[in-house]
Amino acid sequence: MDKNKLKQALIELEKHHITEAEVKYEEFLTGNLLQKNDVVDDDDQSHHRQSIEISDQLEEQAHVHAEHLETINKISFESTDVVKPGAVVNVNGRCMIVAVSKSHFNIDGRDFIGISVQAPIYQSLKGKKAGDTFTFNGNTFTIEAVN
Repeated sequence: MDKNKLKQALIELEKHHITEAEVKYEEFLTGNLLQKNDVVDDDDQSHHRQSIEISDQLEEQAHVHAEHLETINKISFESTDVVKPGAVVNVNGRCMIVAVSKSHFNIDGRDFIGISVQAPIYQSLKGKKAGDTFTFNGNTFTIEAVN
């Protein structure tokens, strides 16, 4: 497995998510901001406050993905036999990349999920090697491979 290709794919996913979040933010602002010359009643004020909360949430999404991008760029994705940031871990036929939280994504026909070092499952995996077992949510698993 080409882990540099995996890193680049994660970087591209985060860049895509940043762009997507920024576009949604801009589109939302365009349609929801009050204009100075608008007549404003209490209902408009209420909607405006709700709009600000939503715009803040949309802006936060872009910041989260920017932080993910920074984290990915700092991680070494060199081959390893121990579960640590940058490792690809196979458990029960699933491939997890230790980097940032990321739902299912596919590279070259292979499915991955991303987990961060803050993920509860990472605490169970940290420092383990292929063949080691760990318990998570009351279930015992065996690590099939670490790369």
